Amino acid sequence: MPDIKDLEPLIGRWSQVVDAPRHVEQKVKGEMTLEWLRDERVVLQRSIAENPMFPEGVVLIMAAEEDAEGDFTAHYFDSRAVSRVLHMSFQEGVWKWWRHASGPDDFDQRFEGKLSEDGKRIDSSCYLVEEGEWIHDFDVIYTRA
Repeated sequence: MPDIKDLEPLIGRWSQVVDAPRHVEQKVKGEMTLEWLRDERVVLQRSIAENPMFPEGVVLIMAAEEDAEGDFTAHYFDSRAVSRVLHMSFQEGVWKWWRHASGPDDFDQRFEGKLSEDGKRIDSSCYLVEEGEWIHDFDVIYTRA
């Protein structure tokens, strides 16, 4: 049974490089942190990129309810005043999150990142559904700072 402590390898400060040619020509630098809130039952994730096209975001991650989808539930909020509920797992060094469209103007989305064996790098890709098909949206490389 997954436990919130399974996220320990992700805890820390990370620099990020976003490669999103569908959105911007140049790669975009930024940073992400994951930290425990008091009592280590909730993880706070923060991210910010140097390009304002990418919103500043915070995510609260906690263990999922017993009958919920995924091992963890992540509540996402960003500087555009967007909020979303994400389903998440972290198993064998693979970090995944996904969500389902909440309405006709929304879209399904998924993320998969692989933590390097030395724990210093995460190579990730994000996908979304457009016109009924999954398409690659962007990649992010996180490097432990």
